[in-house]
Amino acid sequence: MQLSIYTKNPHARAISHLLAKNPATVYERQVKGHAVRFVYHKMTDDELYASIFVTPDSLALVKDNEAFDITHYINDREFAVSTIFLSLIRSALGTALNGKPKEEYLHFAAMDFPFTFEFGPISSRLTDEEIRNLWEPLGYEVTINTMTDAKRARFLTLANTITLKKALQQIFILIPVMDDYKHYFIDEAERERLENFGEGWLEAHPMREFIYKKALRFKQLFMTEVNEQKVYKPSLNTLRYEMIAETVTALKPRTVIDMGAGEGKLSMLLAQIESITKLYSVDPSNHALAKMQKRFADQHLSTAPIIKWGSLYYEDQDFAEADVFILCEVIEHIDEERLPQIMQLITQNYTPKHLIITTPNAEYNTVYELEEMRHDDHRFEWDRKQFESWCKAVAPNYDLQFEGIGSVHAQYGAPTQMCIMTRRDLHAI
Repeated sequence: MQLSIYTKNPHARAISHLLAKNPATVYERQVKGHAVRFVYHKMTDDELYASIFVTPDSLALVKDNEAFDITHYINDREFAVSTIFLSLIRSALGTALNGKPKEEYLHFAAMDFPFTFEFGPISSRLTDEEIRNLWEPLGYEVTINTMTDAKRARFLTLANTITLKKALQQIFILIPVMDDYKHYFIDEAERERLENFGEGWLEAHPMREFIYKKALRFKQLFMTEVNEQKVYKPSLNTLRYEMIAETVTALKPRTVIDMGAGEGKLSMLLAQIESITKLYSVDPSNHALAKMQKRFADQHLSTAPIIKWGSLYYEDQDFAEADVFILCEVIEHIDEERLPQIMQLITQNYTPKHLIITTPNAEYNTVYELEEMRHDDHRFEWDRKQFESWCKAVAPNYDLQFEGIGSVHAQYGAPTQMCIMTRRDLHAI
């Protein structure tokens, strides 16, 4: 099973940096017992042709009581491009999938290039027409080669002028849609991945509902029936924002700092809280700030967010003495050794009345059947004891309250953990 990438353009060598693979060497790793290799067939100033492929260990697919059924021994899993293949190559393509090469090549990640992608064989019950209907609305020219008259196993060639990041994200979404068999646990995190990779194109896709059904497999994950109307089930992201907004509402603050606000989804909810008179939506990314500007435009909000560039590495006196300071899914993106200095800045310089922190619960990754962290940019992920110990150590002048967000597992807790810190001197007021 393999995925090949070809392009001919004057920036071919820059694209090798987007892939984060050295053309002079063969990339080879063992992932869960399977060999993952990335090789360049051709690399010149204006032409790149490379492939990533997996040589699987068939027994590794079923050992240690991880087998799903006996058909692993007789079906096509170890030979077909499938969800198994994607899970094995995800780490190797992590830089390209997230569009985060070294800084000097970052502008190439946003550029469209004439790419041709080839992958297969893929085993699918979908007809050729259904497969074309998945790809052609996205601008791809589709060539399908069948191996047998039954057309069950096929090779696909896709040509499009597109960014490498978007193309790979589309491939990672639509291969599971075509795949007849999905090997891993599917829950709210899978929906969150679908929304992240589908941002900017999936909502407008004419087969959007079909893609959701096939990708998530189980109806209860993407809709419930309420008065015979289809209502989409909220993602973990949405549940997280709603929980924070409810917590902030109960605190009745006037000044709130949403640090690391990203595209402003949480700030949109906070801006509707009537008690808030000043809301800072802060992020170090100019791209995120532009998206916030667009999101907030022409909205009727109780408080218009103040969009501001900012970083936890630099002190800003505008943030001092806030009623609520929020770090929603921020700390795990920071090197652990830098966290004490950042927390000192917040708790001793800014001294907010309340500090709300959310971060992934590493224990819940077992439920997701993840052996790696949830995002390639995470520097760490803590279990509940680690998070609680860290909070107590870095905020000695604050009282702590811990909550879980999302579906609670009896053994592993909730997927997101939240700490609400309240400055201890407030109790004396």
